[in-house]
Amino acid sequence: MDRPAHRLTLPDSLPVVGLFGGALGLVAVALVGEAPVRIGLAALAFAVVIASGAILVRRLRSATARVEEAGSRLQVLVEHVPAAVYIDLQDPDVTDGGRLGYMSPQVTAILGFRPNEFVDDPELWPSRIHPDDRDVALAAYADHWRTGEPLRAEYRMLGRDGTEVWVRDEAYAMADDARTGKRMSQGLLIDITDRKRLESKLIHDALHDPLTGLANRVLVRDHVERALARQGRGLGVVAVLFVDLDDFKHVNDSYGHPVGDEILVQVAARMVDAVRAEDVVGRQSGDEFAVVLERVANQGEAILAAERILRELRRPIVLGGHSIVVGGSIGIALAAEHDVTVEDLVTRADGAMYAAKAEGKGTYAVYESRMPTRTWTELEAAG
Repeated sequence: MDRPAHRLTLPDSLPVVGLFGGALGLVAVALVGEAPVRIGLAALAFAVVIASGAILVRRLRSATARVEEAGSRLQVLVEHVPAAVYIDLQDPDVTDGGRLGYMSPQVTAILGFRPNEFVDDPELWPSRIHPDDRDVALAAYADHWRTGEPLRAEYRMLGRDGTEVWVRDEAYAMADDARTGKRMSQGLLIDITDRKRLESKLIHDALHDPLTGLANRVLVRDHVERALARQGRGLGVVAVLFVDLDDFKHVNDSYGHPVGDEILVQVAARMVDAVRAEDVVGRQSGDEFAVVLERVANQGEAILAAERILRELRRPIVLGGHSIVVGGSIGIALAAEHDVTVEDLVTRADGAMYAAKAEGKGTYAVYESRMPTRTWTELEAAG
Protein backbone atom coordinates (compact mmCIF):
# COMPACT_ATOMS: atom_id res chain seq x y z
CA MET A 1 0.00 0.00 0.00
CA ASP A 2 1.37 3.37 -0.95
CA ARG A 3 2.28 5.74 1.83
CA PRO A 4 0.56 9.12 1.78
CA ALA A 5 2.63 12.08 0.64
CA HIS A 6 4.01 14.36 3.41
CA ARG A 7 4.33 18.10 3.33
CA LEU A 8 6.79 19.97 5.64
CA THR A 9 4.84 21.83 8.30
CA LEU A 10 6.12 23.29 11.56
CA PRO A 11 4.43 21.71 14.57
CA ASP A 12 2.20 24.01 16.57
CA SER A 13 4.24 23.11 19.64
CA LEU A 14 7.53 24.53 18.22
CA PRO A 15 8.65 27.27 20.64
CA VAL A 16 9.60 30.56 19.09
CA VAL A 17 12.87 31.12 20.93
CA GLY A 18 15.07 32.27 18.13
CA LEU A 19 16.81 30.45 15.37
CA PHE A 20 18.58 27.96 17.60
CA GLY A 21 15.30 26.93 19.25
CA GLY A 22 13.60 26.41 15.89
CA ALA A 23 16.48 24.34 14.58
CA LEU A 24 16.49 22.06 17.59
CA GLY A 25 12.73 21.58 17.28
CA LEU A 26 13.11 20.47 13.70
CA VAL A 27 15.81 17.98 14.67
CA ALA A 28 13.49 16.50 17.29
CA VAL A 29 10.64 16.05 14.77
CA ALA A 30 13.03 14.42 12.35
CA LEU A 31 14.18 11.92 14.96
CA VAL A 32 10.61 10.70 15.73
CA GLY A 33 9.09 10.89 12.23
CA GLU A 34 8.91 8.21 9.66
CA ALA A 35 12.10 7.19 7.88
CA PRO A 36 11.57 9.03 4.57
CA VAL A 37 10.79 12.17 6.45
CA ARG A 38 13.69 11.91 8.93
CA ILE A 39 16.35 12.44 6.28
CA GLY A 40 14.68 15.49 4.80
CA LEU A 41 13.95 17.06 8.15
CA ALA A 42 17.46 16.40 9.47
CA ALA A 43 18.97 18.01 6.39
CA LEU A 44 16.72 20.99 6.78
CA ALA A 45 17.58 21.25 10.48
CA PHE A 46 21.28 21.15 9.65
CA ALA A 47 20.81 23.91 7.10
CA VAL A 48 18.93 26.02 9.59
CA VAL A 49 21.68 25.54 12.17
CA ILE A 50 24.30 26.59 9.64
CA ALA A 51 22.25 29.64 8.71
CA SER A 52 21.74 30.48 12.37
CA GLY A 53 25.45 30.20 13.02
CA ALA A 54 26.22 32.52 10.14
CA ILE A 55 23.80 35.07 11.49
CA LEU A 56 25.35 34.80 14.95
CA VAL A 57 28.84 35.23 13.51
CA ARG A 58 27.69 38.37 11.73
CA ARG A 59 26.13 39.62 14.94
CA LEU A 60 29.30 38.81 16.90
CA ARG A 61 31.45 40.59 14.35
CA SER A 62 29.11 43.59 14.49
CA ALA A 63 29.25 43.65 18.28
CA THR A 64 33.03 43.25 18.21
CA ALA A 65 33.30 46.13 15.77
CA ARG A 66 31.17 48.29 18.03
CA VAL A 67 33.34 47.41 21.04
CA GLU A 68 36.49 48.13 19.06
CA GLU A 69 35.00 51.42 17.89
CA ALA A 70 34.07 52.32 21.47
CA GLY A 71 37.57 51.35 22.59
CA SER A 72 39.08 53.50 19.87
CA ARG A 73 36.90 56.42 20.89
CA LEU A 74 37.90 55.91 24.53
CA GLN A 75 41.56 55.80 23.56
CA VAL A 76 41.17 58.99 21.55
CA LEU A 77 39.48 60.62 24.54
CA VAL A 78 42.12 59.42 27.01
CA GLU A 79 44.98 60.53 24.79
CA HIS A 80 43.54 63.96 23.96
CA VAL A 81 42.27 65.27 27.29
CA PRO A 82 44.55 68.07 28.62
CA ALA A 83 46.02 65.79 31.29
CA ALA A 84 48.03 62.59 31.57
CA VAL A 85 46.07 59.44 32.47
CA TYR A 86 47.89 56.60 34.21
CA ILE A 87 47.32 53.21 35.81
CA ASP A 88 49.40 52.21 38.83
CA LEU A 89 49.91 48.73 40.31
CA GLN A 90 50.82 48.60 44.01
CA ASP A 91 54.44 47.62 44.54
CA PRO A 92 56.08 48.17 47.95
CA ASP A 93 59.52 47.78 46.36
CA VAL A 94 59.07 51.07 44.48
CA THR A 95 59.75 54.30 46.36
CA ASP A 96 56.27 55.74 45.83
CA GLY A 97 54.55 52.39 46.39
CA GLY A 98 53.35 51.87 42.83
CA ARG A 99 54.61 50.55 39.51
CA LEU A 100 53.18 52.31 36.46
CA GLY A 101 51.42 49.95 34.08
CA TYR A 102 50.22 52.65 31.70
CA MET A 103 50.93 56.33 31.09
CA SER A 104 49.21 58.35 28.38
CA PRO A 105 51.20 60.39 25.82
CA GLN A 106 50.28 63.78 27.37
CA VAL A 107 52.97 63.27 30.00
CA THR A 108 55.59 64.17 27.38
CA ALA A 109 54.17 67.69 27.03
CA ILE A 110 54.11 68.05 30.82
CA LEU A 111 57.50 66.64 31.82
CA GLY A 112 59.40 65.95 28.60
CA PHE A 113 59.64 62.18 29.18
CA ARG A 114 58.01 59.55 26.95
CA PRO A 115 55.33 57.33 28.54
CA ASN A 116 57.38 54.15 28.14
CA GLU A 117 60.26 55.71 30.09
CA PHE A 118 58.06 55.89 33.19
CA VAL A 119 56.64 52.40 32.60
CA ASP A 120 60.04 50.79 32.03
CA ASP A 121 61.74 52.50 34.99
CA PRO A 122 59.52 52.46 38.13
CA GLU A 123 61.89 54.75 40.02
CA LEU A 124 61.89 57.48 37.37
CA TRP A 125 58.62 58.99 38.58
CA PRO A 126 59.54 59.38 42.28
CA SER A 127 63.01 60.58 41.30
CA ARG A 128 61.49 63.57 39.45
CA ILE A 129 59.49 64.84 42.43
CA HIS A 130 60.93 68.16 43.62
CA PRO A 131 63.14 67.63 46.70
CA ASP A 132 61.19 70.23 48.69
CA ASP A 133 57.88 68.45 48.00
CA ARG A 134 59.13 64.87 48.07
CA ASP A 135 58.19 63.96 51.64
CA VAL A 136 54.66 65.37 51.32
CA ALA A 137 54.04 63.65 47.97
CA LEU A 138 55.33 60.26 49.12
CA ALA A 139 53.25 60.47 52.29
CA ALA A 140 50.15 61.13 50.18
CA TYR A 141 50.94 58.09 48.01
CA ALA A 142 51.50 55.90 51.08
CA ASP A 143 48.12 56.89 52.54
CA HIS A 144 46.44 56.20 49.20
CA TRP A 145 47.83 52.67 48.96
CA ARG A 146 47.25 51.92 52.64
CA THR A 147 43.65 53.13 52.90
CA GLY A 148 42.34 52.96 49.35
CA GLU A 149 41.08 56.52 49.77
CA PRO A 150 41.40 58.85 46.75
CA LEU A 151 44.74 60.56 46.24
CA ARG A 152 44.56 64.35 45.89
CA ALA A 153 47.91 66.10 45.98
CA GLU A 154 49.64 69.12 44.48
CA TYR A 155 53.40 69.13 44.24
CA ARG A 156 56.28 70.15 42.04
CA MET A 157 58.15 67.89 39.66
CA LEU A 158 61.30 68.39 37.65
CA GLY A 159 60.98 68.07 33.89
CA ARG A 160 63.64 66.50 31.71
CA ASP A 161 65.29 69.91 31.31
CA GLY A 162 65.14 70.64 35.05
CA THR A 163 62.16 72.99 34.80
CA GLU A 164 59.89 73.07 37.85
CA VAL A 165 56.39 71.88 36.97
CA TRP A 166 53.46 72.06 39.37
CA VAL A 167 51.07 69.10 39.02
CA ARG A 168 47.70 68.16 40.43
CA ASP A 169 47.68 64.39 41.01
CA GLU A 170 44.36 62.62 41.57
CA ALA A 171 44.03 58.84 41.74
CA TYR A 172 41.26 56.42 42.66
CA ALA A 173 41.41 52.78 43.74
CA MET A 174 40.28 50.15 41.22
CA ALA A 175 39.41 46.48 41.62
CA ASP A 176 42.46 44.37 42.50
CA ASP A 177 44.41 42.99 39.58
CA ALA A 178 42.97 39.52 38.82
CA ARG A 179 46.35 38.11 37.83
CA THR A 180 48.48 39.33 40.75
CA GLY A 181 45.88 40.15 43.38
CA LYS A 182 47.55 43.53 43.93
CA ARG A 183 45.68 46.79 44.39
CA MET A 184 45.35 48.97 41.31
CA SER A 185 44.87 52.68 40.98
CA GLN A 186 43.84 54.91 38.09
CA GLY A 187 44.97 58.51 38.10
CA LEU A 188 44.93 61.82 36.32
CA LEU A 189 47.88 64.21 36.25
CA ILE A 190 47.20 67.86 35.42
CA ASP A 191 49.77 70.59 34.76
CA ILE A 192 48.81 73.48 37.10
CA THR A 193 51.98 75.51 36.72
CA ASP A 194 50.18 78.53 35.23
CA ARG A 195 47.61 78.50 38.02
CA LYS A 196 50.31 78.32 40.69
CA ARG A 197 52.21 81.19 39.07
CA LEU A 198 49.06 83.29 39.06
CA GLU A 199 48.36 82.43 42.70
CA SER A 200 51.94 83.30 43.61
CA LYS A 201 51.70 86.61 41.77
CA LEU A 202 48.42 87.51 43.45
CA ILE A 203 49.87 86.70 46.88
CA HIS A 204 53.04 88.63 46.10
CA ASP A 205 51.08 91.65 44.90
CA ALA A 206 48.93 91.58 48.03
CA LEU A 207 51.97 91.64 50.30
CA HIS A 208 54.44 93.86 48.45
CA ASP A 209 54.67 97.49 47.51
CA PRO A 210 54.00 97.86 43.77
CA LEU A 211 56.56 100.66 43.29
CA THR A 212 59.62 99.37 45.12
CA GLY A 213 58.86 95.66 45.39
CA LEU A 214 59.53 95.80 49.13
CA ALA A 215 57.31 94.15 51.73
CA ASN A 216 54.24 96.27 52.48
CA ARG A 217 53.01 97.12 55.97
CA VAL A 218 50.97 93.88 56.20
CA LEU A 219 53.99 91.71 55.42
CA VAL A 220 56.24 93.79 57.69
CA ARG A 221 53.87 93.12 60.58
CA ASP A 222 53.90 89.41 59.75
CA HIS A 223 57.71 89.34 59.78
CA VAL A 224 57.79 91.09 63.15
CA GLU A 225 55.30 88.58 64.58
CA ARG A 226 57.32 85.65 63.34
CA ALA A 227 60.58 87.14 64.61
CA LEU A 228 59.09 87.71 68.07
CA ALA A 229 57.76 84.14 68.15
CA ARG A 230 61.29 82.84 67.43
CA GLN A 231 63.07 85.23 69.77
CA GLY A 232 63.20 82.87 72.73
CA ARG A 233 64.79 80.06 70.72
CA GLY A 234 68.18 81.63 70.21
CA LEU A 235 70.54 84.42 71.11
CA GLY A 236 69.72 88.04 70.39
CA VAL A 237 66.61 90.18 70.27
CA VAL A 238 64.36 91.59 67.58
CA ALA A 239 64.80 95.22 66.54
CA VAL A 240 62.63 97.41 64.33
CA LEU A 241 63.90 100.55 62.57
CA PHE A 242 61.55 103.18 61.21
CA VAL A 243 63.09 105.30 58.44
CA ASP A 244 61.48 108.52 57.24
CA LEU A 245 63.04 110.47 54.36
CA ASP A 246 63.67 114.09 55.35
CA ASP A 247 61.73 116.81 53.47
CA PHE A 248 60.78 114.44 50.65
CA LYS A 249 57.81 116.64 49.75
CA HIS A 250 60.32 119.22 48.56
CA VAL A 251 61.81 116.64 46.15
CA ASN A 252 58.39 115.92 44.65
CA ASP A 253 57.56 119.61 44.36
CA SER A 254 60.91 120.48 42.77
CA TYR A 255 61.43 117.58 40.37
CA GLY A 256 57.98 116.05 39.95
CA HIS A 257 56.46 112.80 41.12
CA PRO A 258 58.04 110.58 38.43
CA VAL A 259 61.49 111.62 39.67
CA GLY A 260 60.30 111.20 43.25
CA ASP A 261 59.16 107.65 42.47
CA GLU A 262 62.51 106.79 40.92
CA ILE A 263 64.29 108.13 44.01
CA LEU A 264 62.10 105.93 46.22
CA VAL A 265 63.04 102.91 44.11
CA GLN A 266 66.76 103.67 44.44
CA VAL A 267 66.45 104.38 48.17
CA ALA A 268 64.73 101.01 48.64
CA ALA A 269 67.56 99.20 46.83
CA ARG A 270 70.21 100.99 48.90
CA MET A 271 68.49 100.09 52.16
CA VAL A 272 68.34 96.43 51.18
CA ASP A 273 72.08 96.53 50.44
CA ALA A 274 72.78 98.16 53.81
CA VAL A 275 71.32 95.34 55.94
CA ARG A 276 71.90 91.61 56.23
CA ALA A 277 70.31 89.08 53.89
CA GLU A 278 68.07 87.76 56.67
CA ASP A 279 66.76 91.23 57.56
CA VAL A 280 63.55 92.56 56.00
CA VAL A 281 63.08 96.02 54.47
CA GLY A 282 59.53 97.22 53.89
CA ARG A 283 57.73 100.32 52.74
CA GLN A 284 55.20 101.49 55.27
CA SER A 285 53.72 104.34 53.24
CA GLY A 286 54.84 107.24 51.07
CA ASP A 287 58.42 108.06 52.08
CA GLU A 288 58.41 105.94 55.24
CA PHE A 289 60.18 102.60 55.48
CA ALA A 290 60.63 99.89 58.11
CA VAL A 291 63.49 97.49 58.70
CA VAL A 292 63.07 94.29 60.73
CA LEU A 293 66.33 93.05 62.25
CA GLU A 294 65.35 89.55 63.31
CA ARG A 295 68.21 89.05 65.72
CA VAL A 296 70.75 91.53 67.05
CA ALA A 297 73.09 90.89 69.95
CA ASN A 298 72.48 94.26 71.55
CA GLN A 299 71.46 97.87 71.01
CA GLY A 300 74.84 98.70 69.52
CA GLU A 301 74.34 96.29 66.64
CA ALA A 302 70.98 97.90 65.81
CA ILE A 303 72.64 101.34 65.87
CA LEU A 304 75.33 100.14 63.44
CA ALA A 305 72.59 99.05 61.02
CA ALA A 306 70.94 102.49 61.31
CA GLU A 307 74.25 104.23 60.63
CA ARG A 308 74.84 102.15 57.49
CA ILE A 309 71.40 103.12 56.21
CA LEU A 310 72.02 106.82 56.92
CA ARG A 311 75.29 106.70 55.00
CA GLU A 312 73.46 105.25 51.99
CA LEU A 313 70.78 107.93 52.22
CA ARG A 314 73.40 110.70 52.24
CA ARG A 315 74.94 109.56 48.97
CA PRO A 316 73.68 111.69 46.08
CA ILE A 317 71.25 110.16 43.59
CA VAL A 318 71.86 111.41 40.05
CA LEU A 319 68.74 111.70 37.88
CA GLY A 320 68.25 113.73 34.73
CA GLY A 321 71.43 115.69 35.33
CA HIS A 322 70.41 116.50 38.92
CA SER A 323 72.31 115.34 42.00
CA ILE A 324 69.75 114.80 44.74
CA VAL A 325 70.42 114.02 48.39
CA VAL A 326 67.42 112.93 50.41
CA GLY A 327 68.71 111.96 53.85
CA GLY A 328 66.50 110.49 56.55
CA SER A 329 65.68 110.08 60.22
CA ILE A 330 65.61 106.68 61.93
CA GLY A 331 63.85 105.43 65.05
CA ILE A 332 65.09 102.24 66.74
CA ALA A 333 63.11 99.97 69.07
CA LEU A 334 64.30 96.69 70.58
CA ALA A 335 62.17 93.88 71.99
CA ALA A 336 64.06 93.81 75.27
CA GLU A 337 61.12 92.42 77.26
CA HIS A 338 59.76 88.95 76.66
CA ASP A 339 56.14 90.10 76.60
CA VAL A 340 56.57 92.85 74.01
CA THR A 341 53.98 92.78 71.21
CA VAL A 342 54.12 93.74 67.55
CA GLU A 343 52.11 96.87 68.32
CA ASP A 344 54.52 97.82 71.10
CA LEU A 345 57.59 97.43 68.93
CA VAL A 346 56.23 99.25 65.89
CA THR A 347 54.74 102.21 67.77
CA ARG A 348 57.98 102.61 69.75
CA ALA A 349 60.08 102.66 66.58
CA ASP A 350 57.69 105.24 65.14
CA GLY A 351 57.98 107.37 68.29
CA ALA A 352 61.78 107.16 68.22
CA MET A 353 61.79 108.24 64.58
CA TYR A 354 59.87 111.42 65.44
CA ALA A 355 62.31 112.02 68.27
CA ALA A 356 65.18 111.81 65.75
CA LYS A 357 63.46 114.38 63.54
CA ALA A 358 63.01 116.66 66.53
CA GLU A 359 66.76 116.45 67.16
CA GLY A 360 67.47 118.00 63.79
CA LYS A 361 66.89 115.20 61.23
CA GLY A 362 69.52 113.13 59.45
CA THR A 363 70.16 111.07 62.57
CA TYR A 364 68.78 108.21 64.64
CA ALA A 365 67.22 107.83 68.08
CA VAL A 366 66.68 104.77 70.27
CA TYR A 367 63.29 104.53 71.94
CA GLU A 368 63.01 105.59 75.56
CA SER A 369 59.91 105.39 77.68
CA ARG A 370 59.73 109.20 77.94
CA MET A 371 59.17 109.49 74.18
CA PRO A 372 55.56 110.09 73.09
CA THR A 373 54.10 107.48 70.72
CA ARG A 374 51.06 107.23 68.54
CA THR A 375 48.54 104.46 69.16
CA TRP A 376 48.42 101.51 66.79
CA THR A 377 45.11 102.78 65.43
CA GLU A 378 46.59 106.20 64.71
CA LEU A 379 49.60 104.61 63.07
CA GLU A 380 47.43 102.44 60.85
CA ALA A 381 45.19 105.37 59.91
CA ALA A 382 48.22 107.48 58.96
CA GLY A 383 49.37 104.82 56.53
